[in-house]
Amino acid sequence: MTEERQTDATAGATNEIAGEPVISSGGQTVEEVEAFWRNRQSGTDRAHNAETAALKAQMEAMRAQSSQAPVGESPEAERVKALEAELQQERAKAQAAALRAEYPMTASVLGDAIANLPPEKIAAIEASYENGGRPGIAPMIDPNAAPRRQPGAPGTANAEKPLNEKTKDELLADLRRAAPMIQAEAREGIHR
Repeated sequence: MTEERQTDATAGATNEIAGEPVISSGGQTVEEVEAFWRNRQSGTDRAHNAETAALKAQMEAMRAQSSQAPVGESPEAERVKALEAELQQERAKAQAAALRAEYPMTASVLGDAIANLPPEKIAAIEASYENGGRPGIAPMIDPNAAPRRQPGAPGTANAEKPLNEKTKDELLADLRRAAPMIQAEAREGIHR
């Protein structure tokens, strides 16, 4: 039979609240008690660190596994994907060549970008070329034609001056012109 020795962790310690020594059954010093708890805590820390390291290793293994090819996918899958991408590029080139043949004037301006436009837009651009127009460029203005200006635009004869620039006579003339209209509105009950 072996004898178990129990240690009292509180042996030799003082009661912090009352300031009295704690009565214990063992005869350990404060240094022995502190050494016991440090050893016990370091054992807990070692176990925790070992468990953490094991979990980290499992996580790394799972990450490495997930970065590999998906389950059920053959090693040739990368080659198949590359061939499909190449096929898509060839189809785009063939479509661009067909559009260049069908719409030569538009293709001479746009080049390979013609494949990015919808067919309706390409046909409209080509039709404007065939009619002698140049899309995106305004028609030439005859230099001998009279200028077209909107009424009231700056530079026209009937341009309105701002109120703060009008003279007293101009303001009175504006009121005389507006008087019949204002009187008619007043009779109908409309007030501004």
